[in-house]
Amino acid sequence: MSDTKVYILDGGSLIIDGLHAFWNRGPSGEFRFPTYSVLIDHPDGKYLFDTGYDYDHVMKVLPFEKPLQTEDQTVPGQLAKVGLKPSDINYVINSHYHFDHCGGNKHLTTACTICHEEELAVCACPQPFEMLGYSDLT
Repeated sequence: MSDTKVYILDGGSLIIDGLHAFWNRGPSGEFRFPTYSVLIDHPDGKYLFDTGYDYDHVMKVLPFEKPLQTEDQTVPGQLAKVGLKPSDINYVINSHYHFDHCGGNKHLTTACTICHEEELAVCACPQPFEMLGYSDLT
């Protein structure tokens, strides 16, 4: 029987206003938050839950989010730290398709992508206040 291994992958960080981070209930001002992915190395395959953001996309569309991400913090960089490459991933599971959860999908072209059916409908026709959230659907 093989063991399942779980890894937390560091995808860098972004800045949003504190009011947005705490649904208009917290203090305003810059709030830096980390982005993570979870790699599950299971006997039935390698699963990556969420893939963080794509630095180039954020700089082009959302530069006010002030991304901090090194090459080592990209999906390929983080996978390399555990001895893997993007083509080793069998499944990508996206919790939802906001840019900071699916931006690294572009590196995982051979993986099967899984997302909830209702999320597909939401990202196809997002509410106006979520347009930037759904800005990276490549």
